Amino acid sequence: MSTARSTTLRVPTELRDEIARLADVMDTTMQEVVAEAVRVLGRDKWWSSVHEALDDLDEQEVGGYQAEAKTLEAASPDGLDGA
Repeated sequence: MSTARSTTLRVPTELRDEIARLADVMDTTMQEVVAEAVRVLGRDKWWSSVHEALDDLDEQEVGGYQAEAKTLEAASPDGLDGA
């Protein structure tokens, strides 16, 4: 028996059915479908905030960002020159 804590989440029947359908298609559990959906949503929200922050940069800040990125790229520990 699993020692992980769990709880009940009430969702509309249609959503429960869609989660079950996805679990079947993906050959996994409903719990894993929900966990993956939350991970993807979190990642997408994070990237959205990054894009918004970059969009808010002024011209000088963009230049500084690009210079820093170039410096970091040149210092890459993998020994590849990016070419």
